[in-house]
Amino acid sequence: MPKPIARFQLMNGLAGCYMPDHHSGPYVVTRRKDLIDAVRDQLAFLDMPKSAIRQVNWTRVWRFIKFAGDASQVHVTMTHKGYALELCGMTEGEADEMERNCEG
Repeated sequence: MPKPIARFQLMNGLAGCYMPDHHSGPYVVTRRKDLIDAVRDQLAFLDMPKSAIRQVNWTRVWRFIKFAGDASQVHVTMTHKGYALELCGMTEGEADEMERNCEG
């Protein structure tokens, strides 16, 4: 069985407004730890508290990714004081297109 591959982007902005103000990615990971590390890094970059990561059950998210075979249907949000950080799963094609757009 191939390793699950999660492709995703992280977006942030004011919660409930026209998101995103900023996005980063695409990220491609094969381990839950790498997924969580990417989110932690973005939380730190945005000066959001470390505790915001506990708003999401990452074990459950990774279990879903393993079952589905990719992260394209994953969308989770962490909020703090009116701001949101969203993780949006992507297909391989979407991630490749984002990568090409970031390069050029």
